[in-house]
Amino acid sequence: MKQSGIHRKRQSGIFRRVYLGHLTASFAVLAIMSVFFVFAIRSAITRWNKNETADIEQMLMPVISKVHRLDGGLDASTLESALLPYITDSLYVYVFDRDKHPVLLLNRGQRVSQKEVEKQVGSMQTFLALNSPSQIKDGDETVGYLSVDSVDFLAYRTNREFVSNIKKAVAAGAAGAVFIALCISAFISSSYSKQATSLVKEITDFSDGNRHIKFTHSATTEFDMLVRSEEKLQKQLWKEEALRRQWMQDISHDLRTPVTAVKVQLEAMGDGVLDCSTARLENLLGEIVNIEKLVNNLHELIRYESPEMVIRPVCIDPGVFISDIQERFGFLAEQKRLRYHCTSSVTGFFAADEFLLQRCVSNIVQNALQYTAPGGCILVTLERTGDRRADGRQNIRIEVRNTGSLTPKDKEHVFDRLYRGDSSRREGGTGLGLSIAKAIMDLHHGSISAENRDGNVCLCMEFPFQPVPEETAGTE
Repeated sequence: MKQSGIHRKRQSGIFRRVYLGHLTASFAVLAIMSVFFVFAIRSAITRWNKNETADIEQMLMPVISKVHRLDGGLDASTLESALLPYITDSLYVYVFDRDKHPVLLLNRGQRVSQKEVEKQVGSMQTFLALNSPSQIKDGDETVGYLSVDSVDFLAYRTNREFVSNIKKAVAAGAAGAVFIALCISAFISSSYSKQATSLVKEITDFSDGNRHIKFTHSATTEFDMLVRSEEKLQKQLWKEEALRRQWMQDISHDLRTPVTAVKVQLEAMGDGVLDCSTARLENLLGEIVNIEKLVNNLHELIRYESPEMVIRPVCIDPGVFISDIQERFGFLAEQKRLRYHCTSSVTGFFAADEFLLQRCVSNIVQNALQYTAPGGCILVTLERTGDRRADGRQNIRIEVRNTGSLTPKDKEHVFDRLYRGDSSRREGGTGLGLSIAKAIMDLHHGSISAENRDGNVCLCMEFPFQPVPEETAGTE
C-alpha cells in the first residue's frame, strides 16, 4: 500500500506538471493573440479615420477652389452655401485664409464662432500647430487652408455593432480553443502519466528482484530509451547472476576436492589406517599449496576488478622487459623441450604498470607452456602498431604465440573465470590466469583477444602507447 501511494504521487506529479505546462502554454498563446487582435482593431480604426479624412479633403478642395475663382476670394457665406451639400452631421470643416485666420467654421453642418470652437479644442493657434491644415490651391497659388475631420469610427452605431460582433466571435473562438486545449492537454498528460506509471511499476518490480519483467515499449522516444536501457540492464544482470552462480559452483568444487582429499587422508592417518609417511605428507602439502594458490589468485582477481584499483605507471625499457620474460620461462621451456623466444621492436620507453604488465604476460606464457606439446614453439613479440587510434595515439602490442589450436568452446570461454581446458585440468591450473590478464589489460584501457592463426594459438594484448623521455626512465 505504501508503494502504491508512492506510485500515485509520481502519477499525480507528472500528470499535473504536463497538464499545467500545456495549459500555461495555451493561455500564453491566447494572451499574445488577444494583444495582437486589440492592436489590429485599433490600427484598422486609425487607418479608417485617416483615409476618411483624406477622402473628404480631396472632395472639398475643388469646391473651395472654384468659389475662390468665381468670387476672387474666400467669402464665408458663399463657402457655406457651396459646402453644405457635401457636409454631414459627422464632419468638422474649418476654412482659413492665407494667413491662417478663420474664414468659415462648420461643426456637424452648423456654422459656429471661433470662441465656440476654442471651447472644445483650445486655442486656435495650438489647434493649428497640432493639426497642420492642408493647402487650398488655385493653380499654383495658395489661396487658403483647410482642416477636416470626422467623428471617430466608433461614433457610428453600425461600426460599434461590427466591432462588438468581432469581439464576440473572437471570445467564442478563444473559449473554444481553451476548451480544446484543455481536452488535448488532459489526453496527452494522461498518456504520459500512464506510460510513466507503467515504467515505474516495472522498474520497481525489477529492483525488488523479479528478473523476468517484460518491459512495455512506448511511442514516446525518451520513455522508449528508458525501456531499452532497462532491458539491456536486465540482460546484463541475467548474465552476471549466471556467471556468479557458476563461479560460486566452480569455486566450491575446486576447493571442496582438495580439502576433502586432505581431510580424508588426515582422518585415516589419525585412525591408523594410513601410515604417516614422508611421501604422503608431501602430497598433502601439495594439495594445500594448490588451495593457497587458488585463494591468492581469487584475491588478486577481485582486487584488480575492484573500481578502487589504480595502476601506477612507470617508464619501461622494452628491451629489459622482454629479456625478463625470456629469462623467467626459458628454463621451464627447455625442460618441456619447447622452442622459446622473445623479441621486441619497440624503440624508446613507454609508460605502464610494470608489475601488473609482467604479471599479465607471465600468466599468458604460463598458459602457453601448459597447452603446448613437447617439440612445439612459443614466441613472444613486443611491438608498436602503426594503426592510429581515434585520439591520434598508437598502441603497444604484446603477442604470445604457441603451437596448437583452440576449440570453439575454449575460444568462447578462454577468459572466463575458473574456466580450464583439459590440459590445464590435468596439470592443476586454477582457471584464473587469463581472467587476471584480462583484468590487467582493462586497467590499462587496453584489450586482449585469442585466435587461431597458421597452426598457432595467438593471444594478443594491446594498450595505448605513451612515449616517455629516456632521461625519466626508472622513475615513477
